[in-house]
Amino acid sequence: MTARGITCLALILLATGARAQYVPEAGCYLGAYIRLDHVVNDDVDAFEALVGKKHATYFRYVGWGAPFPFRWVKELHRRGAMPHIAWEPNRGLGEVLDDDYLRGWAEAAARVGGPIFLRYASEMNGTWQAYSGDPDEYIRKWRMVTRVMREVAPNAVMVWCPFATPQSTIASYYPGDEWVDWVGVNLYSVHHYDGDPDKPALDDPREMLRYVYDLYASRKPIAICEYAATHFCKACGQDVTDFGLTQMTRLYGSLESEFPRVKMINWFCVDTARNGLAHNDYSLTNSDHFLQRYRELTGTPWFLTEVTGGPDQVIAALPPPTPTPIASALPDITSPLELPPVEEDHGPPPVTPHPLALAQLGPVDPDGMDIAVEGAPPHRVQGTVEIVAEPGENLAAAMMTF
Repeated sequence: MTARGITCLALILLATGARAQYVPEAGCYLGAYIRLDHVVNDDVDAFEALVGKKHATYFRYVGWGAPFPFRWVKELHRRGAMPHIAWEPNRGLGEVLDDDYLRGWAEAAARVGGPIFLRYASEMNGTWQAYSGDPDEYIRKWRMVTRVMREVAPNAVMVWCPFATPQSTIASYYPGDEWVDWVGVNLYSVHHYDGDPDKPALDDPREMLRYVYDLYASRKPIAICEYAATHFCKACGQDVTDFGLTQMTRLYGSLESEFPRVKMINWFCVDTARNGLAHNDYSLTNSDHFLQRYRELTGTPWFLTEVTGGPDQVIAALPPPTPTPIASALPDITSPLELPPVEEDHGPPPVTPHPLALAQLGPVDPDGMDIAVEGAPPHRVQGTVEIVAEPGENLAAAMMTF
């Protein structure tokens, strides 16, 4: 079977099979966020060389209204990693409609051919998000987005993800088991809350995790979508490496024994104090002590470097294209307690019936090649654009012989 055929088969399996796809029988996917790390600058090879282990997944933020990150997703699939997108309606739920934007975005997601974790509108249970405050409306919009993704892009694994606090509002935002594939939770080990020296933090990350875990782990795989511990606290102006080492050891060291249903954990690798975004240095690459401990904690077989539990061929059989650089634009960031949203500047979206879908790519003549503009039909293209080329089966086979 050709790579194209395998991809189509995988999408059919995703559409018709159980929704609990890509859940490993044992172990936990190792993941990270590195797009704003000033040492590796979003270079996966550089990051993995420093931490000493391949990671199974990487995530990034995309604001509602921004294009689907097609090249970034394809590049991670080429590497055998699972893309994880935090898709955030940072201007509120009013703009979330079953419209050309949503369906175009879903079409683009489907066309990548491989699986993605899609974390839509996370941390809704707090007060810091524009989409917080109305659980009923949130659930309606979540179900609408999920329905469209399952219809158009069944390769998207829907991850529902509150923040660890406040606990009292978490359950009221839950869309229902049939609408959620994975349950996530975000938590951070900070030395002081809100950058305030008068608010020392006393949290144990295991206890921050436990509430969500106990609510949902019997029914859903659990993902720690964002975690980091700080080794420099701007609020008190001190190196707090010992604090951070203790906290990261507590969490990573407990997953196999205490929380075996946690199937993914992602380190938020950013020095937010240096970047002026917030008050803590979470960067692994900025601390030899953190790097060494992270290597030790994640060096066991429990922390997985490959995605399993689904149609493995979806990633493994993708043809190896010439690598393209991953865009380095500043992503949307909304991290609880301290980080304000920072939006990517993509300019105005193109005016098209399906503004973010590829324009009429395929079916491809077996001996030919289709070339399409990403984001707009050719008659509307101006300035610098991105194109996608897809060879037919015979041409692709011939190309593979060179």
